[in-house]
Formats: sequence, structure tokens, C-alpha cells
Amino acid sequence: MDVAQAKQAVSDLKAAQPSFAGPDVARANTLIDQPDAMNQGFYGTCGMAAVVRSFLQYDRARFVELLRAVYAGTDFNGIATGPGVLLDGRLKQRDAKAVQFDTAYVPLFDLDFVLTRSLGKLLKIRSPEMLRRAGAVLGGDRPAVQREGALPGRVHARPEHIATLDAARLDAELSGDLKLKGWRLGEVAGFTVDLSTVNIEAKVPGDQWQLRFSAGGRDRVLRILRTAAGPLQVAVDVRASESAFRDQGDLGLDADGLRALLLDVAGAPTATITHLTPATPQAAVDTVNAQLAGPNPYVYAFIRSFDDWTAANVSAAARTFPNPPTPPAPIWGRVEPEGEHIIAVNGPIRKEATAYVLPVWTWRNAFEVRIEATHLAGYVPVLVHGSISN
Repeated sequence: MDVAQAKQAVSDLKAAQPSFAGPDVARANTLIDQPDAMNQGFYGTCGMAAVVRSFLQYDRARFVELLRAVYAGTDFNGIATGPGVLLDGRLKQRDAKAVQFDTAYVPLFDLDFVLTRSLGKLLKIRSPEMLRRAGAVLGGDRPAVQREGALPGRVHARPEHIATLDAARLDAELSGDLKLKGWRLGEVAGFTVDLSTVNIEAKVPGDQWQLRFSAGGRDRVLRILRTAAGPLQVAVDVRASESAFRDQGDLGLDADGLRALLLDVAGAPTATITHLTPATPQAAVDTVNAQLAGPNPYVYAFIRSFDDWTAANVSAAARTFPNPPTPPAPIWGRVEPEGEHIIAVNGPIRKEATAYVLPVWTWRNAFEVRIEATHLAGYVPVLVHGSISN
């Protein structure tokens, strides 16, 4: 299906389905013209957004099929849906996001969220057990990758606050810091700290504290942990607070989960998991480059050192990674995740002197990063790759 045919299909769907109108129609046409415009921001749907982008690049017919499944209730890749099955729940989750983010929420990307999160719903329809095994449900038995800022957000307090925390209170400076960093916590956790309801308990005096409070009509829990470097780090206790993510549609996938999504929902003919090792990164690079030379390829990378990638996205000056990656912040109640975000490798990886150069796509942006060879496996520990269609 070429661009003109895809746009005609969009027009036909608009004529047949009143629920598909206005901004969503315009957004669908924009994505057909510009696959890189696909949005990964604000939502825990980065892997699914990468898959939809691959449809837009190499299989527009499958993109149109997804649109029809959402708005007309038709089957997708043999998975039965029905009117409203995909759309209604995704709109509720979208609205929950809009309430949470307020002015930070961008309605332009409503369609992006509805389509990407619908892939997760389709995985659940096909097999709830498969979804659980995939690590895709926050609160499941396996670790899940937490997208767009990875749980927990890097919210820091100062070591001089230890005495006040031990005394079960927040001093003015710490309260101000939590308010200042609230936008970041809201982005990655789905809620901010309600200081008027906070209750502090010293789990390990001088070292670990628990903050309980109400937000969004639910009880929430943060942990404050003293780090070896000195600053206090605020982490989300997902076991006590994870419902916010499910309510708003955040859905993390580990490598097995992403592979299941590709094979069993997206209809990709192949999906391979490749782990990078510090000693032999070239073997994985060769595998990926061979994949990219084949028909209709996709290569999705689980990445670590999230803050470095965020900086690289906004500044060309930050696109060289000479140092070891920063490990993920602790996620209370979870083992360390495979990655903190999922990006797409956008072209062959090059070796230049002592570094690898990776063309990547993420957050509606395509750019290159330079990573020292000895650190490549730390920044990009896992790849999922294959052909999106025959």
C-alpha cells in the first residue's frame, strides 16, 4: 500500500466511522507522511510506538488495519475486537493522562497513544497469560521496562535533610525540592506528591525513609534512599503505587514481551533477541547490520543511562557517551529492568576509532550517538530485531 492508498483508506474510514474524525484524521495523515513524527512521550508505550512506526515505514496496510480495528472494531491480525473494544478503554486512559499532565499533556498526540496502547490490549485479548508472562503488566511476576523516564524519576534531595526525615517531617527546603521536581515525578509515576497528606516513616534511620500520601484518590508511597555519592534519591514504590500506571495506560515490556507483541499481535514474521556483551559487542553489531540490510527491517534497542539519552535527544553536543552508563535507579519491589526505554536503531552501526556510532530514532527525533566500544553493552544491553513484514 503506497502513501496515496493509505490516505484514501483514512478518508474512507472517516466517512464510515463518526468516531474517527477531526484531529485524529489529520494526525493519521501526518504519520503516513512522516513516520518519525510518531510520539513516544508522556506514556509508557515506547516499544509499541516503535512498532507502529515500523508499520508506517514498511507496512502501511497493517497501519490501516490497526486504525480500522480501533475505530471500526474489525479484527486485527486474526484477533477479534468489536465496536469500542479497543477505543473506549484507550480513551479513558488518555483522559486520565490529560487530567494528570494538565498543560503538559499534548492532545495532538491522542491518536499516537490510542493506536500504540491498543497493541497492548490486543496482546491481552490474544492471551492474558501471555501478557503476564511477557512482563507487560506492572505488578506482574517479572520485571517490566518503565518507559519515558523510567521508574523512578531521578528526583534528588540533599543529605542535610536526613535529620528532619528522621524526625518524621519535611523541612521547607526539602518540601520545595519535591514541589520543584513534581513535574518529573508526574511524568514517570502518574502522580505528584501531595505534601498536605504526607506521612513519613524512617524505615532505616539515617538511610531509608518511606513517604505515604494520597494523590488522585489513592494511597501512594515513595521511598527516599541515601546513596553512596551523598544525595538522597526519591524512588517510587511500585507495589504500593503501581495502579496509577495501569489506570493511565502505561505498559512496560521486557524483551520477551516485545518479541511476543511482534510475533503474536503485530504479525511480524521474525523477532530475535540479541544480548550485547562487553567483551564481544561486534558480534551483535554484525547481526544487527545484517538485519538492517534485509527486507522491511526493524531493530529496537533497550537502553540504559536514560538521562544521557534524554540529553542527546535535545542537544547535539551531548551525543557522545565517553563514560560508563549510569545504572538504573532502584525500583522498589522489582529486580533491575533490562532497559529504561526502547528506541529504534535507524541504520547500520559504524565503528569509528574506539567508538561505535549508532543512528537512532526516539521521541520524534532521528540522530546519531557515539558510544565508546567498551561501554556499548552498558548503554544498549538488549536488541530485538527482525522483519516487520514479508
